Amino acid sequence: MRSLIKLGELSSFRRNLMLLILDSAIVYFAYILGMYFRYGIFTLDEPQFFGNGIYFSIFIVASLILNGVYRIAWSYSYFRDYFIILRAVAVGYAVGFAAGRLLNLFNVKFLTVPFTVSTMAAIISVFLIIWSRILWLSILSRNHQIVSSAERVFIVGAGDAGTSIAEELSRHPGHGFVVGFIDDSPRKLRKRIRGIPVLGNTSEIMNLVDKMGVGKVIIAIPSADAAALRRIFSRIDVEKVKVQTLPSITEIMDGKAKLGYLREINIEDLLGRESVQIDLGSLKDYIIGRNVLITGAGGSIGSELCRQIAPLEPRRLLLAGKGENSIYEIRQEIGTMFPDLNLCQLICDVADSSRMRYIFEAVKPEVVFHAAAHKHVPLMEENPTEAFRVNSLGTYNIAGLASEFGVETVVIISTDKAVKPSSVMGVSKRIAEEFVRSISSRSKTKFGIVRFGNVLGSRGSVIPLFKKQIQSGGPVTVTDPRMTRYFMTIPEAVSLVLQAGAYSGGGDVFVLDMGEPVKISSLANEMITLAGYVPQQEIEIKYTGVRPGEKLFEELVLSNEEFIQTKHPKIFRLKTKEAMDEKTLLTIASRLRAAVDNNDFDELNKITAEIVDDATVEISAGCDFR
Repeated sequence: MRSLIKLGELSSFRRNLMLLILDSAIVYFAYILGMYFRYGIFTLDEPQFFGNGIYFSIFIVASLILNGVYRIAWSYSYFRDYFIILRAVAVGYAVGFAAGRLLNLFNVKFLTVPFTVSTMAAIISVFLIIWSRILWLSILSRNHQIVSSAERVFIVGAGDAGTSIAEELSRHPGHGFVVGFIDDSPRKLRKRIRGIPVLGNTSEIMNLVDKMGVGKVIIAIPSADAAALRRIFSRIDVEKVKVQTLPSITEIMDGKAKLGYLREINIEDLLGRESVQIDLGSLKDYIIGRNVLITGAGGSIGSELCRQIAPLEPRRLLLAGKGENSIYEIRQEIGTMFPDLNLCQLICDVADSSRMRYIFEAVKPEVVFHAAAHKHVPLMEENPTEAFRVNSLGTYNIAGLASEFGVETVVIISTDKAVKPSSVMGVSKRIAEEFVRSISSRSKTKFGIVRFGNVLGSRGSVIPLFKKQIQSGGPVTVTDPRMTRYFMTIPEAVSLVLQAGAYSGGGDVFVLDMGEPVKISSLANEMITLAGYVPQQEIEIKYTGVRPGEKLFEELVLSNEEFIQTKHPKIFRLKTKEAMDEKTLLTIASRLRAAVDNNDFDELNKITAEIVDDATVEISAGCDFR
């Protein structure tokens, strides 16, 4: 390895030495031309003529060295690099001219260059040095383009990202030869950008693919939202051409990908929306310098909370969860990204009141994000007591301890399934909401409850299931062709959860703008198409019927709740009914704990009817006890 590094350094030194010699010759030649244009080349005696040329060249070349011209990788050069040449020659010219005038004061006239000559020589030097680099790049580009076996590529988007990809491919032609750009901007159509033609707009893309024999299309628009990507993708026949894309702005900002990284287009690109703008100042106000506890830190939402909270400079980040492997993994990830951050791993069950009391006493959290929950609807239908134990009583524990120990802010993660619940999971989360609202009404702690729908790519969600079924050759199982769901990316949901935390107060319930609901059958069709198959021909879509506890359509707001706009356009505060009093709270919590401990399903149904009057679920023993 060391020998390879030394060879690379030697090669770089030789290249720079050659450039230095070339530039010295160019500058001296520029001086000769300046003298010729001003005086005629043989009007001065030869010793002074050549001495002045060396004097002029030394200043210019020294300035080129000091300005870093020989540290530029010209194969990756950009406009700013050519400006460095202009600046270096200008500085060398000015210093050399000033030094000559200073020498005149001491009657040293041998090493001086007349003003008109030095000015013309400097201008010619800039032109010739830049021209030498451009000539070299054009020779490299021409050599790269002589690769007949390379895959022919279209780039959709002739902006900065697209031109960067084109230049990168020109330097590595084995990865593809750019035939042209596709762009919907009328001012770019039929023009040439970096020597590459803009052949048409996205509506013409498949005609151009067939005409030009293109094998790959790269969508190079990082700022494009899901609607724009869906429009572009709908015009591409993935059976005829491969499609790749650049990562979104959100992925780049989150450090999950780099701008030049190409990947296959996926369903998250088509369902995700524009990046979320949040007020970092308001987030830091309640997170910076504080002990922050995250329950369920190893889960989809909990781990993303860790990633987004870590850069906000908490004093200590407390990672709590029941699964030791997931807590270990997120600890390793955050520890690598933020080595100076104080991290603590806490293996615990939020429903274990004695363990949670010890944690609150020992680590004294000041901010709590409660993301621990059982979330799988059909699974909780078969294990109802676990849903109430973790989702309802676990939340009761967290909220009660937070209030008792004077935690400043608590944010509870809830779900759209708590609205008019038809499942055990939904009922358990709705009761959790009511517990929190009741505790908050008598507490100095600022509580907030955030409801949202499905998140893309979370563990156990429909998208990973569909991917696995497609890889296995099908069928892709959809419960009902009419079923719709709200979807949101995990980073977007967590950003809004953090922002809602800044608005939290007296047990407020916040709802996130989830956009338009998506038909699950359409989602299945798009994912099959993305994988390069024809739905219902190569991959079957099989309708299996609605499972226990599932609803065809999810809702985010109860009939007696009203939207109130917050400062953020995607976060709404709900005006809810009055919270239960302390006596009722203690009674219900005690009854619920006894019902869970005794597997008393009749009592669970009675509690549900009293607290959640719009529930449409019958709680029974589940498959384990039938």
